[in-house]
Order: sequence, then structure tokens, then C-alpha cells
Amino acid sequence: MKRVLTLLLVLAMTLMAISVVTAQVPGPGEGGTLVWGNQRGSANLGPLVPIRCSGVDCADANSLMYPGFLGLEPSTLSFAPAGTGNVSPTVLATGWTPSEDGLTYTFTLKEGLIWNDGTPITAHDIVFTYNAIMNGDQIGLSASYGPARSSITNVVALDDYTLEVTFATANCLALNRAALLPPLPGHAYGWTPETNDTFDWASMNGHPFDKAPTVTAGPFNFASAEPGTGVFLTYNPTYTYNELGYVPLGGVAYIDVPDYNVMLERLLAGQPDDVNFIFEPPGSILATAAANKDKVQVFQAPGTVWHYVAVNLADPTNPQNGRDENGNLIDQGHHPILGDKRVRQALQYAVDIDTILQAAQNGNATPMVSSTIPSAFSIHPTLQRRPYDLDAARKLLDEAGFTSTGDPIVAGGDGLRTCTSCLYAEPGTPMILDIMAVDQPRINAATVLQDSFAQIGIKLEVRQLDFNTMYDGNMGAQTFDLAVAGWRGGVPFNADQRSFFGVEQDIAGGGSSEYGFNFGSFYNAEFEELSEYIFSGAVKDGCDIEKIKEAAYKVQELLWEEQPYLFLYAIDAGYIASNAIVGFNPFPAQALWNVHSWYVKQ
Repeated sequence: MKRVLTLLLVLAMTLMAISVVTAQVPGPGEGGTLVWGNQRGSANLGPLVPIRCSGVDCADANSLMYPGFLGLEPSTLSFAPAGTGNVSPTVLATGWTPSEDGLTYTFTLKEGLIWNDGTPITAHDIVFTYNAIMNGDQIGLSASYGPARSSITNVVALDDYTLEVTFATANCLALNRAALLPPLPGHAYGWTPETNDTFDWASMNGHPFDKAPTVTAGPFNFASAEPGTGVFLTYNPTYTYNELGYVPLGGVAYIDVPDYNVMLERLLAGQPDDVNFIFEPPGSILATAAANKDKVQVFQAPGTVWHYVAVNLADPTNPQNGRDENGNLIDQGHHPILGDKRVRQALQYAVDIDTILQAAQNGNATPMVSSTIPSAFSIHPTLQRRPYDLDAARKLLDEAGFTSTGDPIVAGGDGLRTCTSCLYAEPGTPMILDIMAVDQPRINAATVLQDSFAQIGIKLEVRQLDFNTMYDGNMGAQTFDLAVAGWRGGVPFNADQRSFFGVEQDIAGGGSSEYGFNFGSFYNAEFEELSEYIFSGAVKDGCDIEKIKEAAYKVQELLWEEQPYLFLYAIDAGYIASNAIVGFNPFPAQALWNVHSWYVKQ
């Protein structure tokens, strides 16, 4: 009897403990505000609609407001059906089956998800997205969705919760492409399946949803946007899909804080309703945060963000698309200095990567050999990056016909080099180049490059610009020389590199945001052929992963040889959260996978 009473007492105490813990979780919207520091700034906030958004500012906000089509298991960074593992509760696809020829995939979708206006999310919303993408010229499609436009030929709703996606060719990256079909609320734009053929797609360009999307379906709804101040979201009361059945956070304030040091100071100060979350700061900030673990939670692991120097290979005074409307290659001319690959190779030899790693990322990054992140399945096993070797750089510049003349630019260095017998520049053309960057870490990298380039007789002029001016007005317009830029790589990693270097992405934006991501107008027929094999040619080999890797190795070797970028580093992924945030439990490249259950201790 005594033992029974003891067990009952233990059980009662356990239930009391559980009830106390449960009682501590705030109710719907009562769990404070996630204040996310945005170092990039929102002065030129992009459209708050996924397929029209090209910048990080709008992408970060959109990720909290819209559902997804295909789910990602954050612990493995691989596609997984809705309802499995840690996949987001607002992912639609519960399963998929390819046809025998590999051209068609049939997806089953989760029932019971709704837009915040109460309308069910169905297969028709993905059909709307697909048709919008196919009318990309009218809607102002983000270049990120170009691969879906070129590889998917049809999307049909077999019923409300069954979707059929047909591809132009059977390919080994079908799920990667299908993932580029985020469901959008067609009904909120006035679209129906019956009016698809007559719908005014141009109405999406400049639609009120660009600045204030009122129909969404993520854990948070749009509240307001004040470009130059921030984007403000409020919890979505119709979001009931997580383990709690509601969203505890009252909202998210994605606020502009241009300086990471100031951002961290504000977080460490611990003031209510001030910065309590920092996403992917530079290494120096992570190190400072790690020394204050009594106030913050710090996560660090190899990440998918990588920085590079974009190089313009084409004539910057006459930007042209890579192909004409009939698919024929267009003669784009040559950059007078950078058009010669020997010059590009020389510049890579002059990249003092060890100094750059410290100056830009406090050492919390890994040097890159080519355009494949070190953690990718397809990373080349033996290819080595060009070492920092100024003599090798000088030799190549001499071979390219740029010779050193006059007084040294810096003590012990060469005089300013000018063209004597170079390929594309007029004789006497000096090696003076412009390099742009948008934030302090990348400005630091550019400054290191400026110093080392000066030693080999190249004058580098460094400019810091805001994000939109650099991308829309310079890189996207293809009127630049060099730019320190970055990509946040997708997951799972895509070994098909045409998103960055493919001719179909060579689209000069003319100063608008409607540009392709092949900023430097790189073209190489062998690269296109290898990439097509990775994407679809490997189907004949059963999508053999080893054969795909062999082709990916050749791509990396080719890009190493051609140097369409100067390769820098992949940044360690780092996230900092105040100790007041409950639920912070990130995976690499997946910091916010469970943000729908976070709250701030009061």
C-alpha cells in the first residue's frame, strides 16, 4: 500500500510539473515579439510576393508568411513529405510518384491548410503560380524562378489535392525544380482556373500585395512595412498546424540595423522589444556573442552562404543578353581588361585569402576552390584553389600584354600596368578597375583586394553601395567591372550551376530588377553540355550519383580555369538569439524551421 501511495505521489508531482511547464507557454500571440536585425536594410524593399522577390530583405519576410510546396527535412537538408520529421506544418506535398519515362510527377497534397482569409489551399494555387511564372515577362518574375520556367512544361490540378507536374525532359533535379512552385493565393488576385486564359498577368506587377500582402498562410501575417525602418508581421490566428495548435509569438519585427556591432550591443543590452535575434552575422560578431553566453544562445556550423567577386567578361558599355528571342547567341563584345582569362587568373592569384578571411569573417569561413560549397555532395575531391602568388599573377599579366610602367602604386610594388599588346583594350589603357560591395565585411574584403592588386600594378577603386543600387543599377545592368557579392545557396545543393553561369540567365536588366543572375555574361559550350547532363542527361544512367558527381567535378575544373568569378569563401552559418527566446534550436542552414513555436520570456 505504501508503494502504491508513493507511486501516486510521484505521478501527481509529475503531472503538476507538466502543468507548470505547459502553463508557462504563452497563449496565441501572447509570447512577445521576435526582433530580427536586418543589416542589409530595407530602404528598397523588394516585392513581398515570393516569385517577384529577388532580394534577401523580401525573401526573409516572405519565408514567414507563405506556405511551401515541397518540404525540407532540416536535419538532413533533403526533401521529405509533409507530416514527416521536422518538415514545416504548412508544406503541401505529402508524397510524389514519377511516371515510367520520368517526365511527369504526380503529387498528393495535404488537406486542411487554409489561407488566412479562410480559403482552402489547393492544387489550383500551385497552378496559378505556375502560370504566373510562365508569364514572367509580364509579372516581373524574379530570376530565381527562371529554372522552373525553362524546365516545367505543364502543371495540372487533377483534383483539389492532386497535382501533375510535367517536365520538358526527364531529369535528375525534378524535385529541385518543382520546389520553385510556391503556392500563391490565386483567388486573391482575382484569378480562377476558368479565367486563366484571359487573366491579366501584368496586373501582378505593381499589385498592392507587393507592398502589403493581405492573403498569406504562414505563421505570421503582414502588418506593415516602412522601407528604411523595417517590415512588421503579426501572428496568424488561423495557423493551428504546429504541436501547440497556435503561434505563441505576437509578431516579428524585421528591423534595419546597418551595423552588426550595434546590433549585437542592442541584443546584449536585453531591452524589451529590441533586437533579440541575429541571422548569419560575420565571424567577429559570433565570437563576441560566444563570450557572452550568459545572455545569448549561439549556433555555428558550416553554412551555405558564400561570397565571391563577380567579374564582367562582356563589354560594359553595351550590355546585351546572352541570346536573342530565337535562341541565337549574341555577340556581347569583351571587357577591355577582364575579357582575357589570363587576367582573371592573375587576379585570382592575387587574392590574399587568409587576410580576407580574417578581415571579412574573423576567420569563420572556408576558402572556396570553385563555385561549389565545401559541404556539397559534389565537391571536387582533389582540385586546389590558386594560391596567393603575386609572382604568378605578374607573369600572367605580362603574358596578357599589360606591362608595368612608372612609379610603384605602393612601396615595393609594380607601377600602374597599361595595355601594350593586350587582346581587347586600346594600347595605353590603364589597369584601373572599379569594385563594389554592399556591407562592411565585403568592403573589408574589397579593401584587402585593393592592397594586393596594387602590388601587381592594378588600381582598384572601392565603392560601397546599397543593395538595390549595386544589383539593379550595376550588376544586373551588366555595366560593372567587379563586385564582391554573395549567394545564399539552396538546399538540397544543386550541382547544376546554370543559375549563376548559364546563358539563359544572361539577361541585362537595364537598371531594373528584371535581370538574370549570370551578371558577368559567362558562356562556355562545354559548361552548358555538362550542366545539361547533370540536370537531365544522367536520366539515361539512372541518375547515377557517381556519374553526376563526375560531371560536377568537370564543371568545377572548367570554372576554375575560366574564372568567371574570383572565388572567396563559404561562411560558417551562425545565428544568435537572446536567452529570452524559448524554442531556438537551429540546424545548419535552417535557423527558423520551428519559429512557429518560439516565444520570448517576459
